[in-house]
Amino acid sequence: MLARSTSLGKHFEVRARGWQKKWPLVGDVRGLGGMCAIELVRDAQTREPADSETKEIAKYCYEHGLITITAGTFNNVIRILVPLVVTDEQFDEGLNVIEAALAAVAERKQALLSHA
Repeated sequence: MLARSTSLGKHFEVRARGWQKKWPLVGDVRGLGGMCAIELVRDAQTREPADSETKEIAKYCYEHGLITITAGTFNNVIRILVPLVVTDEQFDEGLNVIEAALAAVAERKQALLSHA
């Protein structure tokens, strides 16, 4: 079970670090085994918590069949707790939903900033 948990955590971290490089909205990636989280920020420099964006992402995930938990002092953390019995395909399917949610919110936010 420990090996599976470690494997899931590493897989999540690789994907989430890619998101962090792609979108400044992803301020931090953390976790331990299958318990993973991403912290969302409005600005990478000030690290202002992105609470409304976090709610949008959680809602998108829910509407697309993935249950996430929002957490953190400033309600700007998306948490997932991956069951150890998840298949690699199911895990990737869930990560794809999170990625699509991040893309939708981050790109909409960028479009709004471009028009401001």
